[in-house]
Amino acid sequence: AAQMSATNSTNWCFNYSACNLYKWNTCPSDVVHPTVRYTDSSAAWVLIAAIIVFFMKAGFMLVEVSFAKSVNERRHVVIIKHMDAFASAFGFFLIGFDSIARYSSAESANAHFFKVSDPLLWFFKFTFASNAATVVGGCLVSNPYKLRLPAAFISAFVISGIIHPIIVLIVWSDLPQSISPYRFCVGMDYNCTLATPSFLRSMYVLDFAGSGAVHMLGGTFGLVLCLFAKLKYWKQQKQGNIQDVTPTEAEGAEVVQSEGFWDWMYPVSGGDEAVSEAALGVIILWFAWFAFNCGSTESVEIPLAKSSQQDPYYNIPAIIAINMIMAAASGGIIAILIATWAQARLRASSINANEVANGVLSALVSITAGCAFVDYWGACLIGVIAVVVYHFGCWLEYRLRIEDTARVFPVHALCGLWGLIGTGLLVAGPESECNLHAAFEGLCYCELRLPPAGQGERILAQILGSLIILAIGLFSALLLYGLLYLVPINPFMQVLVKIRVLKPTKYEGGWLLTSPSESSRKSIDCEPIEVVEEEDKRTANFMLHEGEGPVYYGAAAGEGKQVLTKRSKTGTIPV
Repeated sequence: AAQMSATNSTNWCFNYSACNLYKWNTCPSDVVHPTVRYTDSSAAWVLIAAIIVFFMKAGFMLVEVSFAKSVNERRHVVIIKHMDAFASAFGFFLIGFDSIARYSSAESANAHFFKVSDPLLWFFKFTFASNAATVVGGCLVSNPYKLRLPAAFISAFVISGIIHPIIVLIVWSDLPQSISPYRFCVGMDYNCTLATPSFLRSMYVLDFAGSGAVHMLGGTFGLVLCLFAKLKYWKQQKQGNIQDVTPTEAEGAEVVQSEGFWDWMYPVSGGDEAVSEAALGVIILWFAWFAFNCGSTESVEIPLAKSSQQDPYYNIPAIIAINMIMAAASGGIIAILIATWAQARLRASSINANEVANGVLSALVSITAGCAFVDYWGACLIGVIAVVVYHFGCWLEYRLRIEDTARVFPVHALCGLWGLIGTGLLVAGPESECNLHAAFEGLCYCELRLPPAGQGERILAQILGSLIILAIGLFSALLLYGLLYLVPINPFMQVLVKIRVLKPTKYEGGWLLTSPSESSRKSIDCEPIEVVEEEDKRTANFMLHEGEGPVYYGAAAGEGKQVLTKRSKTGTIPV
């Protein structure tokens, strides 16, 4: 390992003499060779963290299911969450990890097709890529325009296999051309003996666990998906094809209410989500988030042989956990205060528990970028402002009449953006500087020395990094979803009909979204049945014999036919 002399520490590299927790300026003389990535304890730490992070899918699933208004919507949420896992696994395995992301240049250089250079790191980073794809699904839960299953597979595959790894290449890889702090590891053209580098050569983006690379990316894709759903509604409304769905239902009842923003966001009823499922989902996410952030240290120690010096790294996971608790608690308190005020103002029956939960999630998203660096008071401030940013994002969606069921854009995109900028603002004091340098220098096993940066330079670097992530996310989402939206699906389905894989059915629009009319499939395999009109309601008499499959009722041989899938005996049902 390269040795840093006492004289070198007086140059432009960071000096630990002012740090309370970290009393070291030179690498210990007995550091294990850098090719040894993990000790036994660190390998166990990363593996357990990865397993817990994967469990975040259960939290996302429960939160989204809590908004579902029918059994079919609940089933759709479950299938989409499973599809995310399936597609992201193959995307990250075949393309993303070694071919694009290059978490380590040396390891990626030895990668081969259907082989993984570092299995432990692959599994851990896969959970991050998969969660970036999972975030998207929450935006259309109660929207009558659903993401088709083929589109869900393609979306998750592309996000986890291509788009997220591209962002990783920029902000987390060790390539000299990146804007990642990891490029300052030994061998990447920088050391303390060089002259102070210029801003462009020394700038780096601080996104420790993925406020931008995971959450802002997923939130951006979610916003674009909501916009395409709105575009499809406008198109069908203009063509006069929307007959069985009112504008209120098609765009979302909560979006078109005229009482005002606060009445829309904090309804008098207290919200119509399933509170128990939403609460359990948020607690699962909060629990797994500790593994998400603390596990991003990828170690609990520097692999020392027999050094008597203090390990500069063992405190970082605990600091991360405290910062997460303080940010979430601060954001939760502000969310409860706002919800309580809204309840008193609107004379609501109860506090909207879902908005309080979203306040906690907003704080967790925001603290993810700087969880290892900021002071404890900085974490509190990030959590407080995150809730304000979240409400601002909800106001934007209200004004633009965008239905975003699980508030994906405010929670993940905007709060992820604030997390990146807030890190640049708050990594300024002596303690935060100590945490910053110890975290990254520990990640490179004492082989990395970060150049110091002024607050203005750090903020500018964070803004540039945010704009890069936002631009990549918007461009790729518009391109991917635009192609899926424009390419018609019906010709392909008719081919399947001709070869008798499917029954005669007409699909509307492209591959991206379903249409509300597709929920009532038309079939030709039914006998005519009698239709009886009674005042304002039409009913149909039907007979279902034991052991038979779905029954079709209504004007079975003509127009207006519906599908009944529930088993029953002779009776009368509304058409």
